[in-house]
Amino acid sequence: MTKQEYLAALEKALKSINTNEAADILNEYEEHFNLKIADGYSEAETADRLGTPEELAVQFKEITPRVYGRVGTKIVLGIGFFFLNSMLAIPLIASLYAMIISLGATAIAVGAGGLFMVAGLGRPGSLLSDYVDTLYMPYLSSLLLGFALLALAALAVIGTIYCLRYANHLVKNYIGWHKTAWTGRKKPPASLHPVIAPKRRRLMRTIALISLIAFAVTFIAGTVSLVIAAGEIEFWHAWQWFE
Repeated sequence: MTKQEYLAALEKALKSINTNEAADILNEYEEHFNLKIADGYSEAETADRLGTPEELAVQFKEITPRVYGRVGTKIVLGIGFFFLNSMLAIPLIASLYAMIISLGATAIAVGAGGLFMVAGLGRPGSLLSDYVDTLYMPYLSSLLLGFALLALAALAVIGTIYCLRYANHLVKNYIGWHKTAWTGRKKPPASLHPVIAPKRRRLMRTIALISLIAFAVTFIAGTVSLVIAAGEIEFWHAWQWFE
């Protein structure tokens, strides 16, 4: 059964139970189909996992609205949500976003360092050599290690984007859980992973793979060039970096 066929049958089944939330239910399950398709499942597989539209519609009929509409129940839920969010959820979410911001800032800093080394701005005779206290490094080594830093920065940017999408997805599911508990209305199973368009996902994976390979190659090449230029494995002693 295709997505459109399933949703049409679900709409018909929902009308038969006279629910007032048919439009919202259909929107939620249409989004559920889109999420599963983005995760690689076919429309038929998604429909099979949900069960028949008639069985699904009956689940909504079984909910007793007045149970969730009682004042006492709302008060208990409200108190529970308050303590859960203030003591656990909000601090965890804030920490998660703080780590993502730190990762993004690290990507920017590493990228700036890579550009600095590629441009050779700290080497003798450059415009900034008189203003920057730098350690001696042959320009070829500086160039290779600068490219390694740029590749690492690109990898960190991809990681930041994915982590941000994952955090947003978790927050969205958490808010959805609140709505389900508050209204008592069933919702379609939530996707475990954020939805990324297939083309964009392939692009991100390609960039990450190229960046990882470029980092490994240029870092090793830069380190080898330092050893060759210094004439010894412990090149940092030859140029007195830590003395």
